[in-house]
Amino acid sequence: MLSRVRFLFHALLDFVFPPLCYGCDAEIETGFICDSCRLFIFSSEMDVCANCGRPCPPDRGHCDRCHLPLVLSRVRAVGLYGVPFIGLVHALKYEGKTALVPILGRAMASLVVQDTQLNSAAAICAVPLHPARLRERGYNQAALLTEEVSRLTGIELIDPLVRRKNTPSQTKIKDEMKRMESLKDAFEMKPGVDVAGKRLIVVDDVMTTGATLSAAGATLLAAGAREVMGLVLAAGGAKRA
Repeated sequence: MLSRVRFLFHALLDFVFPPLCYGCDAEIETGFICDSCRLFIFSSEMDVCANCGRPCPPDRGHCDRCHLPLVLSRVRAVGLYGVPFIGLVHALKYEGKTALVPILGRAMASLVVQDTQLNSAAAICAVPLHPARLRERGYNQAALLTEEVSRLTGIELIDPLVRRKNTPSQTKIKDEMKRMESLKDAFEMKPGVDVAGKRLIVVDDVMTTGATLSAAGATLLAAGAREVMGLVLAAGGAKRA
């Protein structure tokens, strides 16, 4: 009887407040994402800037961020930080919709599998949150995505970094060089973690200037990593020609 009441209650809620796709706000029958957005994230991928290795739109060979330092040799992004990625990232990051991780992680894993450089990595890790931010949010969305990519690709999952500085959100810092400066010495290696000689992938949800990924990558390189590459769900700041 109770299960029937619950079913009718949820059916009524869906009738009054039909579920919406987190990517585009279209009405859907069930779940978190519509078929169109699902198809889009699996058919959308960004190229790599020939100069600096940042993601850039597929119709261009270069990005507009080459003047900013980047220690990573290569960064791949599933798509531009626009529709549907803005809504999907916001839902995962701020609304607790961790049920999005399997589909978003699968899209990122597909990118790794078809990229001859990324799929040669020995290990993969996430950009860590500061402990205070982790307590506030309850989870690290980048870590959840990294776990899914590792599971699907078979690349070893490691957790080598600690975030020692609780830096402000990079979206709140408009000056690009100030973003880089705010993340100086933001990360450190955990004791006893050996990355010497390894080719690594570091993962985050969104990349704009690359300041966060670059700071994490610099720490890994200083610890002896052979090469550090990046992987993100979406990249912002890359302007179309």
